[in-house]
Amino acid sequence: MKKSLLPGAKLSLLVLSLASTSVYAVDRYVSDVIYIPVRSDKNPSASILQQGIASGTKLNFVREETGTDNNLWSLVVTPDGTEGWVRSQNITDKPTAAMQLAALSNSSRDLVGLQTENVQLKEQLAKVQQEHQQLLTDTEDMRQAATTALNLEEEHQSLLKENQLLQTHADVLKAENEKLRNTDRFNHWVYGGGLVLGGIILSFMLQGLGRRKRRSEWR
Repeated sequence: MKKSLLPGAKLSLLVLSLASTSVYAVDRYVSDVIYIPVRSDKNPSASILQQGIASGTKLNFVREETGTDNNLWSLVVTPDGTEGWVRSQNITDKPTAAMQLAALSNSSRDLVGLQTENVQLKEQLAKVQQEHQQLLTDTEDMRQAATTALNLEEEHQSLLKENQLLQTHADVLKAENEKLRNTDRFNHWVYGGGLVLGGIILSFMLQGLGRRKRRSEWR
């Protein structure tokens, strides 16, 4: 009579089975890479001119015809110049999925590069704008300084003109004062001379009167 396993033993076997399954269960993906031969004629039995053309290889298509197996065959030229026949079902007029994915990856990388470059250009633009603003500020300061210097120069020239006018006026006043002094000296000289002359005349008159008086007394 066969003995049945205990519930605990069954559970242990189940756990071991699941564990072994999880250990050996690894993800795999189907590859779209295939290799096709290039034959001398549109016949599955024709001799192979070139073995193992990988998917994604760019071929120069010449024409398409029906082969001996009633399938379509394409006459192509390989990159190394070999001309031969391949099954039309194995070639396409569009890039493979792998090539499109690679192109998409390149586009994504280009997009990331463009975004990075865009950020750098924005930073450079902000720096240039800041430098431009600083230049405007410096230019305004220089303009104000130049305006101040120009105003100072104009004020200096105006003061020089006023000083020259004052100097000229002072020279005129000096000349007038000198003239007045000379006139005053002349007046004093004339007045003094008049007094002296008057005194002399008066002396002569008094002497004449004295002589007349003495003569009248003698008589």
